[in-house]
Amino acid sequence: MTADLKNLLHADLPSVNDAVDFYNKSLSRILDLHAPVKTRTVTFSRSAPWFTDELREMKAARRALERCYKASGLTVHKLAYREHQAYSRSIMKGWSQFYGNIVKNSQGNSKQLFTTINHLLKPQAPLLTESTEKHCNNFMTFFRTKTHSIPSAISTFSTLHVQADAPSILAPLCHFLPLRASSFPREAAVERALGSP
Repeated sequence: MTADLKNLLHADLPSVNDAVDFYNKSLSRILDLHAPVKTRTVTFSRSAPWFTDELREMKAARRALERCYKASGLTVHKLAYREHQAYSRSIMKGWSQFYGNIVKNSQGNSKQLFTTINHLLKPQAPLLTESTEKHCNNFMTFFRTKTHSIPSAISTFSTLHVQADAPSILAPLCHFLPLRASSFPREAAVERALGSP
């Protein structure tokens, strides 16, 4: 690289603009030769809201113990790594406390309560990040099919006779049977994790 840079100093150019262009192109060529651009895929993920700074420190300590064990292979490091169970217990405790507080603070706010429960029971599917020509064409075909089927659906609907009478209520809803936890095992597990009775 030093030899390449020395060759730059011997260039004799008539104008300042020519010299600037020459140096820019030459430096770019030398950098590309000695330090080519490398592309990396970086993914960013949101940190869980219940993952505190204390948990981050515990995770770092656990990873340090793991690296120490893998580097040395010593039994004492292996035991220290395996005995570091406080991190796993603290994660569960942090998760339970966070969502337990949300549930306790959401009393009377059914929308917030149901949003939290849905988030726990049905994690959001990852969004489609890759937009390819095939995906676009599939969507266009789906959209055209739907828009072309609307007029026929409307004409079919207009020929139907709709009964305007409201259904009669046979009995008022005033009594509900209690649900058992065995009927909803997944929901019961979340309830236990949140510390509800």
